[in-house]
Amino acid sequence: MVKKLGVKVSKGKVDAEVLKLYTETVAPAVLPNLVRGIMKGVFGLDEKARNRVLEEMGRACYEGFRDFVGTPPTDMDIGSACQWLDGTVPHKRRFEMKGDTLYWEADVKDTYGGCMCILVRLGIIEPRPELCICSTNYNKTALEQMTGRKVKGELVESLNSGAQSCKYKYRFKPSSLSSSCEASRKGDRPKTGKTKRRG
Repeated sequence: MVKKLGVKVSKGKVDAEVLKLYTETVAPAVLPNLVRGIMKGVFGLDEKARNRVLEEMGRACYEGFRDFVGTPPTDMDIGSACQWLDGTVPHKRRFEMKGDTLYWEADVKDTYGGCMCILVRLGIIEPRPELCICSTNYNKTALEQMTGRKVKGELVESLNSGAQSCKYKYRFKPSSLSSSCEASRKGDRPKTGKTKRRG
């Protein structure tokens, strides 16, 4: 049982008046401080743990923004996915494919005047280079869901590291189907790790 203004409210059941109080008054005042505290803790973690949290944040942010940009189509080729993604934002993006790697550049400075992270835009936290691991994984999630392929994402540079734009590199891993087809064309056999003994 939770006590609120002299009234006991059962766990999981919130009175409409109490809920209104929280959403209109308490949440706007408390949540920014709460998020600041969480992010302070995140940035204090070792690099591996910190990046793991920021990767999850990137995926969660992408899922949240789908309500505003629309649910992306699936089973797309990389070029079509880039074209669709480019139409969901007001800033300019440039995509260049070289082999299995997509180079992604975003001109966010002219549109947003700086970092486009929603936490930064709302003034909850200050921009910092480590935060861009989150946007790297936002984009990675979009590409994976739209193309159905595994992607390895890498942040090249960003406004928060002193660059003029945000640049990413995404390497598309071949699907198991395309790998086996390519091996068949080359006449290769999968390696089993066993060697034949000679007697």
